[in-house]
Amino acid sequence: MDYSKYGGGGSEGGGLDYGGLGGGNRGGNGPENVGGPGGGKTSTPEKLFVEYNKKRIQIATQISPQKSPLAIHLVPLLLHHNNPSLPGYVESPEGCGGIALFELTDDMKQAAAYVIKDYKAVERELIQARILKTSIESVLLMGSVGSSAQSAGSDFDYWVVVDGTKIQPKELENLKKKLTAVEQWGDKQGAEVHFFITDLNKVRVNDFGKVDKESAGSSQARLLKEEFYRTCIHVAGKRPLWWLTPPGLNDEEYEEAIRKMATAPDFGRNRYIDLGNISAIGAEEIFGAALWQINKAMESPYKSVMKIALLESFIDAHGESTLLCDELKKNILAQSKVPKEIDPYLIMINRLLNLYQKKNRPDVVDLIRKCFYNKVKVMVTPAIRKKTNPAFKEEVMMRYIDEWGWDETKVTWLNDYENWDFETTLKLGSELHQFLIETYRNVTDTVKAMPDAKSNISETDLTVLGRKLFSFYNRKPAKIDPIKRASDEGLRQESITFIPIIQMGKKTVWVCHRGNILAEVARKANVDHSIIRKSTSLAELICWLTVNMVIDTGTFLHLVTNPQPVHLKTIQELVKLIADFMPYTSISAIKNETLLAAPEITAMLVTVNFTSQPWAKEMEELTVLYSNSHGEKFVETLDAKTAPARIAAIASQAHTPALINPLQFFRVNIPKSDNSARYEKLVRTLIMTKIKKTPV
Repeated sequence: MDYSKYGGGGSEGGGLDYGGLGGGNRGGNGPENVGGPGGGKTSTPEKLFVEYNKKRIQIATQISPQKSPLAIHLVPLLLHHNNPSLPGYVESPEGCGGIALFELTDDMKQAAAYVIKDYKAVERELIQARILKTSIESVLLMGSVGSSAQSAGSDFDYWVVVDGTKIQPKELENLKKKLTAVEQWGDKQGAEVHFFITDLNKVRVNDFGKVDKESAGSSQARLLKEEFYRTCIHVAGKRPLWWLTPPGLNDEEYEEAIRKMATAPDFGRNRYIDLGNISAIGAEEIFGAALWQINKAMESPYKSVMKIALLESFIDAHGESTLLCDELKKNILAQSKVPKEIDPYLIMINRLLNLYQKKNRPDVVDLIRKCFYNKVKVMVTPAIRKKTNPAFKEEVMMRYIDEWGWDETKVTWLNDYENWDFETTLKLGSELHQFLIETYRNVTDTVKAMPDAKSNISETDLTVLGRKLFSFYNRKPAKIDPIKRASDEGLRQESITFIPIIQMGKKTVWVCHRGNILAEVARKANVDHSIIRKSTSLAELICWLTVNMVIDTGTFLHLVTNPQPVHLKTIQELVKLIADFMPYTSISAIKNETLLAAPEITAMLVTVNFTSQPWAKEMEELTVLYSNSHGEKFVETLDAKTAPARIAAIASQAHTPALINPLQFFRVNIPKSDNSARYEKLVRTLIMTKIKKTPV
């Protein structure tokens, strides 16, 4: 496939022509001369990297034409200059920022003129400004940007490379302030930008600390470095020296290659940064990385499926030994123009599909294909197939669909994901998480069986991650199991309908349906396809729906007319109370120190007589929703006889803050009735008495 179809702007050739790699006379962002940053003769590998880098930026701009110019072209200008008229200004006599070998490009000027008031006047100041010292060696993007995995919502993760032996403490402090200010400015512009300050001396020896919001630091150093080299885009400053070395070198060969390059009289060593080599992924990183991906799957299941499968490919007998970043480099040096050979994400997808085809796992192959299709967020329709000039991602997906032999029925079904019945959606989520757990076990069992097996992950991290997984996956009596989502977006409904199924001599069954189906019910149409969940307790059903964020205060609620003593307003009030008092908390975001301690009850909500007649003289049914410090939530429906003892037992496990401020620990919810005030007093007294007796 020829990338020349996909225009992104900024290229003399007018399109994304990967067939032209090595030609042309402009690089990516920053200094554009053939000699690269600082002048000098550019080697063929650098020409190829510069052209490839430029095409990645053009792809990013095509996919996200509003955000990408700001995040890619304007950000380096803001980091280099510290001007009161620019976002990110830090008032300091020491100055702030400054990027080595920075040059103001036309793309930067255009991006600045678009968002900065009176930019022409500011530009004159910038041109005249003399920056005597630079704090930043290089500015590099890492991640999905500029690849088939980028979407309109993708954020921009930057490595801001510094030399820790040269930068002064005050200088570093000012730089952090600037980066924070630019991040905040980016949020206001709708471009989510994250900066990770990286010391080139530490990264060279695989000491990362925290340079990625999803990494576990140095316990996954080589994995992170492989992903960085495979996905990075050079934005400004010095270029990575790794790109000039042949693919597949071990560490000794890498150092020798650099020594040989340095002997060339026109090499220009000051134009590059050496972030070190990556030659192999050690088994000691695999175990912790697998555990980490299971943890990340709670929020981003598609991405975790890919990454944990990649871990298995590193150690499986059927896997390929060449690192993906080396495969990418080899293909770029060979001047390939086939997307699946030079797109960082497609290279990974093809590696995984090949692995599971060799393992004769058609179920996993199909799962990865579906994940990939949904992750790319391109709906291939007959209208797209008729386009004479489809977009980059559209062309990629059409080629894959044809290669896989998917018929129009399957594609249409996947495109209609938002309208799937709830059971089908949950089934896909179950498949994803089942694969994650299965692969995690395969990976960890393989690593443990290796001679001298060890793990880089600390005992503390192992305990913390293990407890997060326990909270998410482990089933317990009365626990509201978190929905195993198939999509990063969740399952929130715009509207739902409650229907009571009333049968003589049996408890009423409450059924929740997707959408407003009042008209269908009125004409007695079959509405089973829209069922979300059933329960004999309406209060318990509402708890499950709200805790799992299937509904919230913005969801339109509907209630089929029925003889039950329940009003729509009563349901709405309970949803609001749960959402406000027990808001959603991601298990993956719970603090380490909390998970290292024993779980305590952090909140409880008691609902009394939710579906009882308003003239009921006694408490008939109580529903207790409660949460603990490890992120688990539970719901129990009790009769009046057993409720006091059970509520007292739950309250006795209250965490310490509840003893100081009990009223922040619990709520009592009772629909208005003749005796609601009396019921509330009884329940409050019971809970307060038990809390006060709990030892601190």
